Amino acid sequence: MKKALLLLLFLPIMLISQTDETTDKDNSEKNKNFWYKWDIGINGGININNPISENNAFDDLNYMGNLYGLTLIYHFNRFIAFKADLDIENKGWIIEDYELPHDINPSGTSILNLENVTQVLDYFDIPAFLHIGFGKKLKLDLNIGPYFGFKIKDEIYAYEPDGTQLSSSQTRGAIGIGEFENFDYGLVYGIGLDYQFHERFSLGFDALYEKGMKIINTDGYKNSSLDFDFGINCRIGKREKKLFK
Repeated sequence: MKKALLLLLFLPIMLISQTDETTDKDNSEKNKNFWYKWDIGINGGININNPISENNAFDDLNYMGNLYGLTLIYHFNRFIAFKADLDIENKGWIIEDYELPHDINPSGTSILNLENVTQVLDYFDIPAFLHIGFGKKLKLDLNIGPYFGFKIKDEIYAYEPDGTQLSSSQTRGAIGIGEFENFDYGLVYGIGLDYQFHERFSLGFDALYEKGMKIINTDGYKNSSLDFDFGINCRIGKREKKLFK
């Protein structure tokens, strides 16, 4: 995550140094007559996970994870684009105090609860959506489309009141939760802002809601998260004539 933040800080400097030097007036004139088909960038942010399940066992969970990755944008014109993020995203959770349904733990000692039940659930997450922007230098964006998640890590552990850590298999047996499926999908939608501070570069922010449409374990569990994503994008390729004046 620290490396991604450093890239966010230094990428604009490295890339701007490689572009042709132009005055603000020249850039303004170019922007009035041209646009670029492709953007590529890096992004990072946080996501607030609020999973849902058919038996309501996980409905009250709220846990802050993180996300980071790459952004690709194809512009059909200056206002409508297709955008996809290629992210590593944590959709796990922590339950600080979990009351056991039975009073016997896996080792046979009588206990009533487990502490810091931690589910690590990481995905290679691909939200891919229609990206519609209104404005010129500062744009307000509307986003909607599907997302696809490929599981890359699924671990769970917990602690007994005396500090003894339980393994994944012991924790799953105690709280009755199985492993998650390898593939997830759902709907993503939200709003964003794009600020073009240079002919070739822009800053972006998206607030997106990812709603899982697939049950991914035997407890009727579905992913659900609110993502806050910041990034910097570089416009590449040749300039295209502006379609709308």
